[in-house]
Amino acid sequence: MTAFERFITRFGDLVALLRVDPGNDAAQDLALSAALSAVSDGAIAVEAGFDRGEAGEDLTLQGRMRARYVDVLRVSPSVEPGALLALARALSHDGTALPTAPGIELERFPMLERPTASAEPPTYSPPRAEGERRRQLERRRWRNGKFTGFERRGSADRRQTGERRLRLLKQQEADVGELKRLLARAVAAGSWSEALEYALALIELAPRVPAVERRTFTIASRRQLSRGVLAGFVEHALREPADRDRTVQVLRWAGIDGIEVMLDAVCRSEVVGARRFLHEALGSIPEAYAVVAPLLGSRVWHEVHHAAGIVGRIGNPDAVLHLRALLDHADPRVRWAAVHALAEFPSAGAAEGLRTGLTHESAATRAAAADAIAGRRLAPFAMPVVAALEHERDGAAWRAMAGALAAIGTAEACEALATIARTGRGLAGGYTRSQRLEAVRALAHASSRHAAGALERVTREAGGTVRQAAVEALASLNASAG
Repeated sequence: MTAFERFITRFGDLVALLRVDPGNDAAQDLALSAALSAVSDGAIAVEAGFDRGEAGEDLTLQGRMRARYVDVLRVSPSVEPGALLALARALSHDGTALPTAPGIELERFPMLERPTASAEPPTYSPPRAEGERRRQLERRRWRNGKFTGFERRGSADRRQTGERRLRLLKQQEADVGELKRLLARAVAAGSWSEALEYALALIELAPRVPAVERRTFTIASRRQLSRGVLAGFVEHALREPADRDRTVQVLRWAGIDGIEVMLDAVCRSEVVGARRFLHEALGSIPEAYAVVAPLLGSRVWHEVHHAAGIVGRIGNPDAVLHLRALLDHADPRVRWAAVHALAEFPSAGAAEGLRTGLTHESAATRAAAADAIAGRRLAPFAMPVVAALEHERDGAAWRAMAGALAAIGTAEACEALATIARTGRGLAGGYTRSQRLEAVRALAHASSRHAAGALERVTREAGGTVRQAAVEALASLNASAG
């Protein structure tokens, strides 16, 4: 048992004995001696742990500290036995004042006091009984002259100057100040989950702040959520997936600073991995395009790769020209990201970029373009894919293009695959047996109602192993449908 554990156990025993068995002097002396022996090895700091329990009838040391609202207890080796005993006696009682002595330092837990329903509200005007109208001296404007009628408030005037409104604003100011203080304290202690809770509470207060003060409130709150604090939230979210949604809410509210912190975190790694939630968050913020787009010209391949994926999610049409230029990039991983990003855009410029990808000199890029078309099931690209298949000689790219036709799943795409499966190689061209079998496999995995009809035509008009593969694929389709 370490000195820290011995002190908590023995000093806690002393506090418990003084509370439930105050006459047992012998046991109290033993517990005090053991506590002093434990602290003689070095200073000890004990936290009450308000995040792990509530103030109640708990006889442990931390429980009594919570009951007396002591957040941190620090005891140094120079503490006198009488002072330590006096502290234990005070902790054992509910109302005895906590002593101060050399070698003992106490940090009290701050409590946010809220008026209860029965508490008297602050007085901003002389009290009035229910139904009683204001007297002349209580009026907001001094009226001279004869009586001209009862004074009536306008709706906007009442909202800004009514007594109840003033009380609410005073309470709101107190809440904001307390939340900011607790947020700063949680950040200083590295309690990021707790800090997230306070930051979200501040954000939820923003719509209730009066409109004339809302901009000032937002600026002050964002100043407290500095880039260092936001970076701490991101690192915490990478370790704790359960807090990622809350972290994204805070980062989105933080504006440009939040966008830059998310982008910095993404660009520190070559792979997306656990940072995918940051990719998705950046892709859902249109304002992020101005920050992300410059990285499309970076010399670091993974920065360009990340930027292409993010601008594809954002969908800003200004990115199309930059993405098409990336098809000439030297790194195949960048070209892969570019064609997948172009598939997110419905414009004619993006379509031309995908057609360029299908005919690119690199087989890997041609396969990436086919995968991008398959992922989005872009039906208008069925015929360009068929045309590319006629000239494709790379096996991986050919399989990707056949898979793209199967994913598109239109009648034209399935008929094209059936034609490939039925057309053997001859003097006039045609397809190899492996390509024809690949077309049958693509039809077998197509989630389209046209696939079964295409396979039936193959079983009637093809022969050999191709026909046998089509028969088996058709039987599998019928069994899954039935």
